[in-house]
Amino acid sequence: MIDATELARGVYRISIWNEPLIADMSFPDSSYNMFLVAGEQPAIINTLFRRTFPMVRDKIAEIVDPARLRYVIVPHHEGDSSGAINEWLAAAPRADTLCSELCAVLSLRDFAFRLPTVVADGEVRDLGGHRLRFLMTPQVNQWDSLMVYEETTGTLFSNDLFSMPGVEIATDRDLIDECLASTREVGYQPDDRLRLDQALDKLEPLQIRTIAVMHGPAITGHVPQLLRAFRQGSLRAEA
Repeated sequence: MIDATELARGVYRISIWNEPLIADMSFPDSSYNMFLVAGEQPAIINTLFRRTFPMVRDKIAEIVDPARLRYVIVPHHEGDSSGAINEWLAAAPRADTLCSELCAVLSLRDFAFRLPTVVADGEVRDLGGHRLRFLMTPQVNQWDSLMVYEETTGTLFSNDLFSMPGVEIATDRDLIDECLASTREVGYQPDDRLRLDQALDKLEPLQIRTIAVMHGPAITGHVPQLLRAFRQGSLRAEA
């Protein structure tokens, strides 16, 4: 299945789930999400898998011409977030890849056929109608991770943090217990208090209206409480 939904003005969630093409490398009843920010200079965040590129490209094309993409943003190097990087770069000849220094050094300078551009912590890119602020969040959940905050709509692209199973598009219900349980059970985020607290220090001052997670529904309610719960609660799985 594939779906495209506008979460906020010009911010789209493109989601796949229970897709037979990737059944051997995905979790059932869990969504895999990428995002399109349709500014004057459009950007995508995540690439999804190489295998899914044709179907995802066609869904993006219903909103913007893929050839117009200006940025391909890789939050960390992994199949669902960068597997189709070269396919997107071929489809969008003007697109630059934006990533962290670690992501470039460890992966994309070899993996991507156009050299990536490294963004700095706090750097802002104006897309025309939208502004993306980049936040370096190493070890949350991967060592090369960054998050992106879209300033005009208050949308946080949180990488894998706060991800959970499910195919719901968006919800304003309280997901604290479900998000914490998923984090503990799946084990995608180490209980690294120093790195997690450093990331939360950057998130808490933001005026977040929507958390656009890589897996599970977009979160539109109880955001301050969710951040506080991840700061205070243990992420260790029960022994």
